[in-house]
Amino acid sequence: MSRSWIAIYKNKQSNYSVYFDFKKHEVFLIAQQINKSTITFMSFCSIPFYVIMKNISFGMAINPLKMLVIASILGIILGCISIKLADRAIKKGLERRKEVIYPTNQELREYLSEGKKQSRVLVFIILLLFLFIFLSVALLYFMPQSVLMFLINIGMWAVSMLAVWGVRPIKRSQAHKLLEGKLEKHSG
Repeated sequence: MSRSWIAIYKNKQSNYSVYFDFKKHEVFLIAQQINKSTITFMSFCSIPFYVIMKNISFGMAINPLKMLVIASILGIILGCISIKLADRAIKKGLERRKEVIYPTNQELREYLSEGKKQSRVLVFIILLLFLFIFLSVALLYFMPQSVLMFLINIGMWAVSMLAVWGVRPIKRSQAHKLLEGKLEKHSG
């Protein structure tokens, strides 16, 4: 699950991300692919899923704490499996899709400046996801028979773990500091 490279900047207009590899000390970019049909399909499926699942319950008395533990463990397991699968898929196509670049000092400054702004937004989103975990835990505690709340709790754990793994805010901050240090050495 450990990888030596981390995203430092995402260009939304041209739809590519710039990465820094700690082992090779190289900067590279990867053109991003957005599968809009999958996003559209998931959006349309979520409405009927909610309508069907909102009234389904386990139909038995369940200890709320046991339900929380079960949902959390299943969510964490699903998150770990998702991370493994994503990591394997990324590694499989990385060498074919990556393009090593040699940015000028000005371009690197721009990447780092914009990348820091993007990092703040991503950290905020991660914190928001953890707030949603807390809310789903609270709702599941008060509605332990709700299958919908059980599935939402599992999903929130998995999505949050995948988001933290994908963004890796601490490693991203380290990459920014390392590259800023290199820029200072070259300019000083």
